[in-house]
Amino acid sequence: MAVYTCFDMIADCKANKSEGWTYLSKVFIPPLEWMVKRYGGGQAHLATLLASLKPFPREIAPMAEREFIAAIRPHILDSTGWTGGEAQTLALTQFESALTELTPLERQLVWFEVLGYSIPDAARLCRVSAETATKSQDRASDLLRQSLDRWDRAIVRDNAAILAREARAAVPGEPVPFRGYLDIIDGRMTWSNRMTVERSLSASWFEVDHFCRVREADAAMRDTKPLTDEQSAPYVERFGVRLPKPSLWKRVIAAR
Repeated sequence: MAVYTCFDMIADCKANKSEGWTYLSKVFIPPLEWMVKRYGGGQAHLATLLASLKPFPREIAPMAEREFIAAIRPHILDSTGWTGGEAQTLALTQFESALTELTPLERQLVWFEVLGYSIPDAARLCRVSAETATKSQDRASDLLRQSLDRWDRAIVRDNAAILAREARAAVPGEPVPFRGYLDIIDGRMTWSNRMTVERSLSASWFEVDHFCRVREADAAMRDTKPLTDEQSAPYVERFGVRLPKPSLWKRVIAAR
């Protein structure tokens, strides 16, 4: 029997087949709910998100599961209203100049503060100890304090929206593909290729932001379980898709 994948799901959703919307509901509702909660939302925000997603699979190219989650992230932020700080007291150029000494891992741990994550959560997503994450953020705070005329401990979080917007606008000539970061997370990347990626992380906050969003999508999938048929049925119907009735023998078994 052929394995049904996210690629098949997107094709079936484009054709408005129940198989696609059922797979989306079973596999993706839990990680989407995980991310909605992460950005301060509840069931009402999840409902808003799902209402906005009906056309989404028709608008995108085929992609794997974690990339699909990352692609939905802007819709999640819209549904919850999460933006990050706009204090205008720290620009990306100042941030970048102050933190040139940080390693690729330290950059990720610091950037998770931009994405609104606590130190323990940043440590978990980067798969390091909370102590390592704390030391990295303390080091970044010291470097920023030494570099800026005006500094306080919350300056990164207070300017998160500005930093994220400016980083995402600074697209490098040859961005690291999504799959490249998954290869690091999954332990498939060779040492030489990893060094190339780490040089990109040291040279570009766009790449740091990208890798952190890949880690976030990975955690959302890894930390959740798919729904059962019964649990997913209301979500499928919410997408406006009529589910086929179960066969007689399935109804008989279910009634026992």
